[in-house]
Amino acid sequence: MRLLVINPNSSASVTRRIEMAIRSVITSRYDVLAIEATSAPALIINENDNSQAEQAVVDTVKHLGNKFDGIIVASFGDTGVYALRQWVTCPVIGIGHSALLTACAIGGPFAIVSFSPAVIPSMQQVVERYGMQHLLNGIHVVETPLPEDPGAIQVAVRGPLLELCKHIAEQGECRSIILGGGPLAGLAHQFAPEINIPIIDAPIAAVNLLRTLH
Repeated sequence: MRLLVINPNSSASVTRRIEMAIRSVITSRYDVLAIEATSAPALIINENDNSQAEQAVVDTVKHLGNKFDGIIVASFGDTGVYALRQWVTCPVIGIGHSALLTACAIGGPFAIVSFSPAVIPSMQQVVERYGMQHLLNGIHVVETPLPEDPGAIQVAVRGPLLELCKHIAEQGECRSIILGGGPLAGLAHQFAPEINIPIIDAPIAAVNLLRTLH
C-alpha cells in the first residue's frame, strides 16, 4: 500500500519522529513516503499558522500527484484534511481525529497532554469540531522552555510530560490520555509501561484507522 504521511509544518526533524513512530507499527507491505509541507510554518500554534500550513499541505500533495492509497495528515489540528479530500480519491486521515476516535472507543473521559500553553486554544477547537467536548476531562500542558528545533521538543519536555501523565492517571478521572502534537510522536510507547491507563499516540492511531479502511 502506498502511504503518504505529510507533516503540515516544515520541520524535517518532526517529520522524522512521526515517520519512526508510524514505521514501528507497520509491515513491509506499506510503501511509506513521509514529507513535510513546503513553505509551511516550522510549528503550528495559532490560526494564522494553520491557514498558512493548510495551503502548503494542498500545494505539496498536488505536486506529488494523486497516486497514493492513503494519506495521513500529521498535525493534531488535522490541517488540510478537508481540502485534500476534495482533491484526492484515497482516504485522508488526520491524527487529531484518529486520536479522539481511539479515546472514544476506549470509553469514558479522556485527557489531552501537550507541550505548550500556546496550543491549548487550537486543541480545544479540534475537540469541539468533532463534537467530543463532553468527554474531555481537560487539556494539560507543561511549561518547559522549548528548543528552537521542533524535533527536539520531546527531548526537552519528556521528564515533565511523563510526570504530568502519571499525575493525571493517578487521579482516576480519565480512561485514557492522548499525547497531542506531531513533535510528541513515539513518546506514548515509551511512557506506557509507567502509566496505568492507555496512552494514545496520535500518528499510530491514524495508521490503525487507515488499516480498517483498507
